[in-house]
Amino acid sequence: MTEPTILRLYGPGPLDQLDPVCCPRSPIDRVVRLYTRQLFTYRTQGDPRDWQAGAPVPDLATEVPSIYNAGMGASYTSYVVHLRRGVYWDSHPTRPVTTHDVVRGFKRMGNPLHRSTLLPYFTDTIRGMAKFCAEYAAAFAGAVPTGPELAEYQNSHDIPGLLVLDDETIVFELRRPTMDFIDILALPCASPAPVEYDRYVPGSIELCANIRSTGPYRPTDFTPGRALRLGRNPAWSAETDPVRRQHVEAVEVSSEPVGAGAVAYRIRTDRADLAWGVRIPDPATTVDHDLGFALDPYLVFNTRSPNADGAVRKVQVRQAITQAIDKAAIAADVASLGGETIIRVAGSIVPPGNDGHQDLDPYSTPDHRGAPADCAAMLAAAGHPRDLRITAIHPATEHARRVARRYAADLAAAGITVEPVELAVPECLDLLADPVRAAAGEWDIALASWSPTWPQHNGRVFLQPLLQSGSPANLGGYRNPEVDALIDRALAAADGESADAAWRKAERAALADAPIVPLLFQVPTTRELCGRRVRAAAVLPTHGLAVDLATLRLDPPSPDGEGSRSG
Repeated sequence: MTEPTILRLYGPGPLDQLDPVCCPRSPIDRVVRLYTRQLFTYRTQGDPRDWQAGAPVPDLATEVPSIYNAGMGASYTSYVVHLRRGVYWDSHPTRPVTTHDVVRGFKRMGNPLHRSTLLPYFTDTIRGMAKFCAEYAAAFAGAVPTGPELAEYQNSHDIPGLLVLDDETIVFELRRPTMDFIDILALPCASPAPVEYDRYVPGSIELCANIRSTGPYRPTDFTPGRALRLGRNPAWSAETDPVRRQHVEAVEVSSEPVGAGAVAYRIRTDRADLAWGVRIPDPATTVDHDLGFALDPYLVFNTRSPNADGAVRKVQVRQAITQAIDKAAIAADVASLGGETIIRVAGSIVPPGNDGHQDLDPYSTPDHRGAPADCAAMLAAAGHPRDLRITAIHPATEHARRVARRYAADLAAAGITVEPVELAVPECLDLLADPVRAAAGEWDIALASWSPTWPQHNGRVFLQPLLQSGSPANLGGYRNPEVDALIDRALAAADGESADAAWRKAERAALADAPIVPLLFQVPTTRELCGRRVRAAAVLPTHGLAVDLATLRLDPPSPDGEGSRSG
């Protein structure tokens, strides 16, 4: 009897969340793709430079709405989406996915307990969704609701811009024409949700233990923080899924606090097939592409912190700290880790290769080496002439640890005492997402990163989530009415040129306040390292050239128990 082919992922990445509404973007989005489907998604492409590599394609929907197929209204604010027939939940008994499940998924995004960092894309686009989310939060202010209580609210309140015509037809009404709306609908947090989820609090362990699948695989065993196993979903049909396949028997993810070297060794010795939560490049597989750079990493200030008489609330203090950092040294440190990426020192927020990028560096220093003496003088002028103490948090990864040490030394040279706090990735994310803990001063500055959510027509994907007031991804709680107005102007622009102009003004206005410190831009130059059993390892350009787990194949075990080397 032939042993099953099991795809094995191993590494230090977080593994504490399976709910698509609450999942961090990476690396869990690779696995979420296996058990959730969206109205639209992205497919692998042989040539990452092909414009179609970044274009969304139908998934649960039968086609991409346009004026030509009567799916888009003449005002460009109405989209009619028809669901593909024959797609089922792995429920007992199986049940078809309907437009009511689509609506439930959108309503769950607005829950007041665990909101997606990408929620502003939806609230600023879909008619009435912002009001729905605000009233949802107000209804449970100061309370700890149960799953059924949340579901009762959702089931008794509507989002005006979601109109269900029948079980297979839904109309989206938008606040204004939105060029990237199909890309927004392709995000994992926009996955339909089955009625079974009404029993559970979003993101809870109970929900994660009861995930329902529409994809080729389904979770069968989950130990939060340590292990996940997915087996084949018998309710899935290849005939109704244009982008995913079911070539392997199972997928196993193992998470351990190990370094990149240990992960690479395990892959090269055939004890793992792909890395989890760390990029292991394969120098032998260089790739030519037009992917936009990521802002990776950057520093974000907690503008709500009361520490040191509210020091980091002051623009002058934030500007001073920005002036001190030796970005060239950080770039060299990151490069020495061998990530096989193009690395550039960052002076702006929007990286190269993304709409609205501009060559800015308002706090530049000679050769990007930083100026601690200038920082000290600026701090004195801001009323902090002596020892300033700040609490700096970073995730427990090799890259973050090295960057944190480097910038802490730069700030020490300027007379700032940095109290470093290293946290496991889930703990770090939880802390940064909690405004109450931020207001209590549990942190002053944090290390983070942000990648483009989609690759084209993507002017909003950095500035809106990172800078807009109230955005869950605006970790430091930065607020500037001028920046908010410019973001709104960009979103409302009738053409790309006007939108880019507004985005550029918004970025310049925000940089003057220094709410974040851009450190580096990065973009991969190779594919990721694969184990020797892996073949048909097609990449997803929209996932940073990560191998698509939903299409790869594995060599079957040989009679002697060892796989053959794929070509």
